[in-house]
Amino acid sequence: LLTMLREAYTARRLAPPATLSAALGRMVPALQGVCHGDHGLSSWQGGGPIRGERIDEIVAATGVRARPLRQARDWGYQRLAQAEAVVIVDAAPPPVSRLAEGGCASTLALEMSDGAERLIVNCGGARAAIAQIPATLSEGLRTTAAHSTLVVGDSNSTAIHADGTLGKGVAEVELARQESNGASRLEASHDGYARRFGFLHRRQLLLAGDGRELRGDDMLLPAGRKRKVGTIPFAIRFHLGAGVEAAPTADGMAALLRLPSGRLWQFRCRGGSLTIEESLWIDPDGRPVSTQQLVVSGEAAAGGENISWALKRAT
Repeated sequence: LLTMLREAYTARRLAPPATLSAALGRMVPALQGVCHGDHGLSSWQGGGPIRGERIDEIVAATGVRARPLRQARDWGYQRLAQAEAVVIVDAAPPPVSRLAEGGCASTLALEMSDGAERLIVNCGGARAAIAQIPATLSEGLRTTAAHSTLVVGDSNSTAIHADGTLGKGVAEVELARQESNGASRLEASHDGYARRFGFLHRRQLLLAGDGRELRGDDMLLPAGRKRKVGTIPFAIRFHLGAGVEAAPTADGMAALLRLPSGRLWQFRCRGGSLTIEESLWIDPDGRPVSTQQLVVSGEAAAGGENISWALKRAT
């Protein structure tokens, strides 16, 4: 829209406002920062995965040449990129209802691609407003469970009210990032489960310099003085990209992931039970595509829990 506005000034032989060009200069690297190796958009806050060709057209029309934005506190998304691997993380509280309709409870969710292929995704598409998706499904796509992150007590990290607005939940996200020895490390935590369950969710990610391994730790840390009684169930979900086939290993603690190109990745976890379940992904045309998801589940005691996992490219 801003590019079209700038062209309108040009057609009238008028100089566009300097703020317009400055805004485009900030927006292009932010847009590219949430795109995968195929240049296509990742799925966040109910948006769909716009194809790379369309994104390239939009960027070319702006005339702005920039590198993808890797981190910015006011933007909320973090990008880890090494070799052919790209990891994108939602590292901020959800947008407030007055600024965005259909916001999602997706804090600390991630997406990952290997070259032009998507390995880990979010279901996405909640705000696509298309006939193929019924309203009940659209609401389900906004939940924490529809994103590749940890879910406590089968509830959302930020409440989603019946009228569609977001309620209480994630108020603060703490973040630390480090680039060292050719690898990218990210550590972030949110307080969305602190009030109801007495836990902070902390996620640590390490992307190797060759892009062939992503290591993660998901921790539930006691929060506040009041200790909870008993155990609370949790599940860490990894929604797989379209066409990715998952097969469990004999020990039940790992899975082999075959990408459409034939590349193999291995997923292994410690601290929970691994299962493979059905999922879905909203494609660039707004259609639901049947997919799979990896689910690491268990129960957290009052003292907390630590679940380690790793994605490693095998071929």
